[in-house]
Amino acid sequence: MSEEEPLVKVRDICKEFDGKEVLKNVSVDIREGEPLGLLGMSSSGKSILLHMLRGSEEYAPTSGEIIFRVAICPSCEGVEAPSKAGEACSKCGAKLELEEVNYWKDDEARKKIKRAVAIMLQRTFGLYGDDTVMYNVIQALESRKYPANKRFRRAYELLKAVKMIHRVTFPASDLSGGEKQRVVLARQLALDPMLLLADEPTGTLDFETAKLVHKALIESTKAGMTMAVTSHWPYVIEELTEKTLWLDHGEVRKYGDSKNVVEEFKKEVGELEREEYVKLGDPKIKIDHCKKYYYSLWRGMVKAVDDVSFTIYENEIFGLLGKSGAGKTSLARIISQIDALTDGSAKIRAGERWIEVGRVAETGVWIAWGALTPGAGEHAATHVSMLHQEYSLYPEKTILENLTSCIGLNIPEELARMKVIFILQSIGFTEEEAVELLPKDHMQLSEGERQRIVLAQVLMKEPAIGVLDEPTGTMDPITKKFVAESIRGARENLGITFLVVSHDMDFVNMVCDRVAHMKDGKVTKIEELRAV
Repeated sequence: MSEEEPLVKVRDICKEFDGKEVLKNVSVDIREGEPLGLLGMSSSGKSILLHMLRGSEEYAPTSGEIIFRVAICPSCEGVEAPSKAGEACSKCGAKLELEEVNYWKDDEARKKIKRAVAIMLQRTFGLYGDDTVMYNVIQALESRKYPANKRFRRAYELLKAVKMIHRVTFPASDLSGGEKQRVVLARQLALDPMLLLADEPTGTLDFETAKLVHKALIESTKAGMTMAVTSHWPYVIEELTEKTLWLDHGEVRKYGDSKNVVEEFKKEVGELEREEYVKLGDPKIKIDHCKKYYYSLWRGMVKAVDDVSFTIYENEIFGLLGKSGAGKTSLARIISQIDALTDGSAKIRAGERWIEVGRVAETGVWIAWGALTPGAGEHAATHVSMLHQEYSLYPEKTILENLTSCIGLNIPEELARMKVIFILQSIGFTEEEAVELLPKDHMQLSEGERQRIVLAQVLMKEPAIGVLDEPTGTMDPITKKFVAESIRGARENLGITFLVVSHDMDFVNMVCDRVAHMKDGKVTKIEELRAV
């Protein structure tokens, strides 16, 4: 058997969910140490193939084969890369033996191999919230029986690689979404996997931080780890991988050198035409010397929002741009009346009346879905709806229910159905796709589809103000254009004022009228992106 044979052979894989084929005759080789890119739009089948390689039971192929070629220890049943065959097992010292395993036909062997395969999922943080960042990584090292006297140093090295040294003593619950994602990556690398499956590993990170995380991944592959990574970002695939498989509606569109495949993919992503002039209304949101300070046992006094002032006008799409931990989400949560401010003022205009919303959460009158118990802020709260970065859909409920009764919209069934289809079409689904989505639950959707459904929840409520926290973190460029157009369409057709929180400068430039740049809790500048 030639040493040139791949670590993984995927052969004519098909997968059906409820009679619909989501992978169609997919074949690809993953060679040891050669990072593979999986490129494609949302719902192209990238994540499904990744879960199949992970060995998740619900993703068993309908037909076709996945063959793993690995070195297995006959004593402790440890699994390592095939190049280690004939060498001593790193755990018990026994001689490793080369085996070829039909992954989905041999259940016992699959269980062994799964222990050597790590997966990093989109927007699924899975951290011990009350424990420190350092302990979260040390726990991963403990689980693989890494030498106790070396764990602290190794954890430090991993956190340094993902640029999280400044947070080692913080509890995970205190981190921003982007920071949590980096800790999750450090935990996966701590497992020292034979194969790392990374699903949009830097989708919610700002460009500069993403580059540092890419460096950590590249160094890990150079050290012998094999990686398969999905992304809709062409530059991510080109930077991280050598070979790329382009999937389109579950079928192989192209396979080859990453640079060549990426160039063809980019040709299909056109530019969104920018509006050159937008007519705005009177002031809608006034932020005046707003502060959000809190004391953390681990961090001391935290100035999440530090003396911020600006005005957002009715009908405006206003952006908050900055790296993870800049204070963007903290400010958005004050405007959404989820968190109270410490000092200053945050007001929303309802009709002719200005209502102080910055202290609503403090009084304990905030309840689910943007409603208030009777009080001064009642009118304003029912007009604000927020898409959270760490979102979720109601399990065991259909998409139709998630977009109607689950969010408090009790309207006649026929009208509800018509409205849902209209909203889904406005965010990029065809009418046929929208109709197919209605009876499904969230487990039957791709991550990109789930993200758009949550955006649809915001639009279904027809709020006066929509607050969108990282609305395109893991979307492909084409879907992102649909979302940008749907936000602008909602502004035009429904009169919604939007606050868009993002680290994605391209998207902010695409959709926003003005943007406030944030760093360390402060607004460093406010930039006009188009004439208003």
